[in-house]
Amino acid sequence: MSLDHYRKGEGSIPETMRSWVLFGAGMENFGRDDAPIIEDTPSAGADQLLARVDAIGICASDAKMIRLGDEYPLFRGRDLAANPARMGHELALTVVRVGDRLKGQYQVGQRLGVQPDVYYQSKRSAIGMILPGGMTQYMELGAEILQGDDGAYVLPVADALSYADVALSEPWACVDAAYRPFRRTRPLPGGLLWINGGSDWFELDFDLEARLVIASDLSEKTKAQLRARAQRIVWADGMTAEQVAQEYGDGGIDDIILLEPEAEQLVSAQRALNQRGTLSIGARGSVGAAEIDISRIHYDFIAIMGTSDQSIAAAYSAEQNRSELARRGTLLIHGGGGPMGQMHLQRALTMPEGPSVIIVTNRGLKRLRACEERYADLAAERGIRLIALSPRQAPGRLEALVNELGGCDDILMIFPSLAETERLPALLKAGGVINLFAGLPPGNAIAVDIDRLISDGCQIIGTSGSSLADQARVLQKAAAGQIAPAGIISAVAGLDAAKEAIHAVNERRYSGKIILYPALAGLPLTSIAALSQRFPTVRQSLGAEGSWTKAAEEALFREVLD
Repeated sequence: MSLDHYRKGEGSIPETMRSWVLFGAGMENFGRDDAPIIEDTPSAGADQLLARVDAIGICASDAKMIRLGDEYPLFRGRDLAANPARMGHELALTVVRVGDRLKGQYQVGQRLGVQPDVYYQSKRSAIGMILPGGMTQYMELGAEILQGDDGAYVLPVADALSYADVALSEPWACVDAAYRPFRRTRPLPGGLLWINGGSDWFELDFDLEARLVIASDLSEKTKAQLRARAQRIVWADGMTAEQVAQEYGDGGIDDIILLEPEAEQLVSAQRALNQRGTLSIGARGSVGAAEIDISRIHYDFIAIMGTSDQSIAAAYSAEQNRSELARRGTLLIHGGGGPMGQMHLQRALTMPEGPSVIIVTNRGLKRLRACEERYADLAAERGIRLIALSPRQAPGRLEALVNELGGCDDILMIFPSLAETERLPALLKAGGVINLFAGLPPGNAIAVDIDRLISDGCQIIGTSGSSLADQARVLQKAAAGQIAPAGIISAVAGLDAAKEAIHAVNERRYSGKIILYPALAGLPLTSIAALSQRFPTVRQSLGAEGSWTKAAEEALFREVLD
């Protein structure tokens, strides 16, 4: 088959297809006898599409799913032996069959990206976990994906993008989403607000549109201001956060304002917050350290913010809730030698007004040096000082370097480590932000100096996943040449090599991402460097520093496509 014929999505569709499915925890339960299973190719119904899978990105979460089996959060309660999961969520698709009632909306040959975090009828139905994924040759797209709560979870694709660019738009969307504003700048309209504390220093200087305000142990001044600012108030002196959450919030509170609190109050208050809740602290004196559950910051988008100003509104201000990297600041990407860290690095290096200094750390030197070599020229071109170091190889060097630079404006925590996260606040300068890109299981807490959040305006934020809008934005940036999603690819393979690709992820064999091309069935897992030696046409089509490009992908398809 020629590449042109392949692109059009025309031709016969086989009756069966190869698929990688998970039957339980452990690599021995991934596929059958170290090979994909054979299953019937779906036939699209009137309201369905049949899509060919063109590229699959291998994600660290794929390896995690295999390791944990039914202990993985989205598999809990599922008997994988009886109801196996077809994995794969970083995907590039081409429509090959259109159901009768979808004709006119979609066409054979149409290329699509996919946002895997699907919500259908208010239930999460993530692709590759709850819905069958794309680690296969063909994929059926039904109502959950095409008529989800947010509309269709497929995205149009520009012809200028490679299949790999499209597949990697999903992890790139997670990176891009880490910087978009997501914290509320006022208590939730229609939500539940609890305000507690007897200080009369602070001014309640904004209207409260909560459905209900629970007021505990306030000064007479604050009570008077609250009566003028809120519609419905319950006076409940002596109540704790847990009691308010249970009695008035069905288990959670949307917003909490604490005036001159004790550190112990903050611990219980954070536990009582709903997802995306805010904890605003007003304090003039020292609060001290509090044990903060950082998993809630990452997975539940909890915001903790504070002010010593009289104005409580100041705690909710945009200045106190920065999410984008500081202009011309110092950025630390902690654990940045792997694929996700490199995405953050590439984004920072290509920002119009990004950091002036970027420190990238990694424990192992192989990945660190590969990252440094890949991005050194771009950093020099942009006038950015790029520093790569291994804290394991040079103990104490990170702290000494950050001290020389006057602290970090931004710290990105790329790998899940409680001990390493706990050391990060000390590296921030005033106004600095720690972004917890990697999540730890619930219940993992670190001691946070609350005074720094209040007096120095420091922040600890976190994000998890991405949205349709995030992925659409990444595809637009890629089409405009602002980012190169496929530039971080280190190796490619055919579908049959999926198991070897997972082993490579577990072994940290490559510094960049791995892409599977189902159409190139017999292609073994091969590094870009080895591929360029084997195929001169591929070598001639690589980008700067030997990076993967659309031209290189096309050259490979012409060489290998069956």
